[in-house]
Amino acid sequence: MLNSPRQILHYLAHPQHSMALTLPEWQQLIWLLREAKLLASFAAILERENLLATLPDYVKRHLKSALIYADKQSQQIKFECQELQSLFLKEGINTVYLKGAAYTLASTSNSRGRICNDLDILVPKAQLKEAEDLLNQHRWIAEQLNTYDERYYRKWSHEIPPMVHLIRGTVLDLHHNLYLPISGRAADMSIFFNLVVKTRAGFSVLNPEAMVLHSVIHLFMNEETQNAIRDLWDIHLLISENSSDEFWQKLHKLAELTGFQLELKYCLTALNYYLYSALDPVSKNQCDAHSCDNLWVRLILLPSLVPEHPIVCTARNRWAKRFMYLRGHWLKMPMHILISHLLVKGFLGLKDALTGKHDFSPKRLD
Repeated sequence: MLNSPRQILHYLAHPQHSMALTLPEWQQLIWLLREAKLLASFAAILERENLLATLPDYVKRHLKSALIYADKQSQQIKFECQELQSLFLKEGINTVYLKGAAYTLASTSNSRGRICNDLDILVPKAQLKEAEDLLNQHRWIAEQLNTYDERYYRKWSHEIPPMVHLIRGTVLDLHHNLYLPISGRAADMSIFFNLVVKTRAGFSVLNPEAMVLHSVIHLFMNEETQNAIRDLWDIHLLISENSSDEFWQKLHKLAELTGFQLELKYCLTALNYYLYSALDPVSKNQCDAHSCDNLWVRLILLPSLVPEHPIVCTARNRWAKRFMYLRGHWLKMPMHILISHLLVKGFLGLKDALTGKHDFSPKRLD
């Protein structure tokens, strides 16, 4: 029986071992991989290793279906990014594609099967208003938010409110930083904009060490952990693809320069715990040398990363996830702002529960 989240990543790293699974074990693995948003990634790995065709029909149906969906989404991402690229280039707006879109455009080792909820784009803050106005002119509109949430995005966040294309329904997150300025830990973006490289098709993405560090920041400074195992797998593959003494020196230097050394240590600790057997020798040395081992890491951080499925997510894991949720909010803003933020959000949530979400929304008179 599959009862450990480490088994999920074990089969991803060693797909040949999955050939010995029974049908009930395959069923559990499919459930867990789907919950972790890794089912299509696993299908891509099995296909690359010429193992997919040898699986039972029940298993193949689920894996092929997931892979077809992921491949279709990959095509959609490339189409949307090409459309956006055409818009921004005409106006001279510098854009950098982040996270899932960047993986797809750069054809990184984790790109096949990678599922994305939205497109993430980074622009210089000085060009943010111009970029938003340009998108508004081409059928991208901001999601309707209440006054408080709109203010939160505009004043405190590292991105503007999510935008949606009126016809295609694609969701776009337009960033001007990699972390919230109100936190006091926002990155110096001049450093990251100097670490941009071009893909073969001419799209701008972060270079390998900056791409890895952004993934680390997103995983270990976020309040949400439902996709943590997927994000850790992303980091593992990105590191494996680039691992060398020079790469690690650059990564550590960048983390030190931008103030994210602790988050990098947390990442190396998680890689050591969940994926040590799959790491290359250079990465193993880094994990051995820089991992941090303390009570909070063992009791909270590592247990919080598991998928939210009852097979592996126990009461202990759920408490760890709640703690990480509170910690993520605490990292985002100073305490006095956090308290008022939680009070306002609590009131708005109670109001929505009692009167309906749009009870006090402005109404158009026909």
